[in-house]
Amino acid sequence: MTKAKYKHPSLIEAVFELRFPDNNNWGMSSYIKFAQKAEREGYPKVIDAGEGFQINFTPGEDQKPEFHPVSRRIQTWNKDDTQLWQASPNLFAANRRAPYEGWEKFRPHILKGIEIYSKTAQPKKANLMVLQYVNRITFSEDEAAADFIEFMPPPVRYADRFESFVCQTQQAFGNGDRILVSSARDLDPTRAVDAKEHVAILLTITYSVPSPSLEKRTLRQLIENAHHRVIESYEKSITDKQRERMVQL
Repeated sequence: MTKAKYKHPSLIEAVFELRFPDNNNWGMSSYIKFAQKAEREGYPKVIDAGEGFQINFTPGEDQKPEFHPVSRRIQTWNKDDTQLWQASPNLFAANRRAPYEGWEKFRPHILKGIEIYSKTAQPKKANLMVLQYVNRITFSEDEAAADFIEFMPPPVRYADRFESFVCQTQQAFGNGDRILVSSARDLDPTRAVDAKEHVAILLTITYSVPSPSLEKRTLRQLIENAHHRVIESYEKSITDKQRERMVQL
């Protein structure tokens, strides 16, 4: 596993999720209890996120990820609006938005959130664990994506001319875990941070674990393993020029 650390990481959002079957221990009062516990940990801003969708990251060999509706959930944000926890009868999520401050700070955010959720919902089992890193890599009209992005596996080089596109690869492991690496042109101009910015690529790496154990020590190891493989995949997906631009420490 790489030990690289960067002053200016390309990551714009990191997401950890645990998804659960229907839980009879969760009621209306659970939202209030979760929010109260989150506030004591420094997450005082509460948002009712309503109903939404989640992505199924474990498709079959010839299938693409699918969108499924999710139940109403609560979001609790920190004072800087950079970290949040999400909770519902079927979901716990821990999010970190840019600026990303590294795994040593994101890991405790995940673990403390799991602790709060477990005390509130008392889940018996989980259906899926997901760790996803979304990176935004930009370059000018005088540069090519291949200067900054490679791919794994197999290596993919991009053309100099860009239209809308999505490219992805998926790898399954013997224990049922999967990793999905995708790249797509970001067509949202509101996310541009520089007037000279010409093209931006979203490089998304998603690791999923089916039926993860909720035993504390085992779950922590599953989370570490997921992070290891996500970072390993990221390092295989970028070039030395991108590393230099992020200013390796």
